[in-house]
Amino acid sequence: FSSMVEVATWLSSPDLSAALHSLSEEHRPVRLRKVVLSFPSSKSSFKFDMSLNYKLCHIISTYAEDKPALVFCSTRKGTQQAAGILVKEARFVLTSQHRQRLQHTSHSFKDAKLRDFVVCGVAFHHAGLDASDRSALEALFAHGDLPVLIATSTLAMGVNLPAHLVVIKSTQQYASGGFQEYSESQVVQMIGRAGRPQFDTTATAVIMTRHETRHKYEMLVGGTQLIESSLHHNMVEHI
Repeated sequence: FSSMVEVATWLSSPDLSAALHSLSEEHRPVRLRKVVLSFPSSKSSFKFDMSLNYKLCHIISTYAEDKPALVFCSTRKGTQQAAGILVKEARFVLTSQHRQRLQHTSHSFKDAKLRDFVVCGVAFHHAGLDASDRSALEALFAHGDLPVLIATSTLAMGVNLPAHLVVIKSTQQYASGGFQEYSESQVVQMIGRAGRPQFDTTATAVIMTRHETRHKYEMLVGGTQLIESSLHHNMVEHI
């Protein structure tokens, strides 16, 4: 809040004060619960990312409440690995009628792994899939027939697919030859996919990160992180 006041003061003039409006979670159509879970680091970022796959089943069963869950991974391969582990560890199809609907739909998919996974109520989504497969998955998830969709983080930017539960599986992505933390805007975009106004009054977003970065994300989701200007770093360009 202090950063907001400072920005408003800076924008004000002696004759006219800038209006300051604080929009809290109460203005959100679906109340969002934000959970940050941290885990011990591994010497290898790849191993840490893989280890989180085995924690997804418990997280989804704890927070999804038998409603659609959207899991974000940083890579295409990561979505497939996570889906493969989930179908072995959990049962998301609750009735025979539900299974029949999924079996009927699965025949239309071109990707062989997708056909097998969808019947179990789990699917992966990334840009490498055929466009018809992606569209069919999005429709299946939007209608509530697909319990768990595991997608690359780019889905949060392009397709409007709200879910009751959103899980960010690791806060790092592979870029420029190494692992880097997601930008804050990327995290906020992914969290923003939690909540279906037409179905939910509450929703949950879970961030899975390392112990070392837990406090950072707790501050981010709690709205206590200070906003600092970077204008002074590029002052010459703006004169």
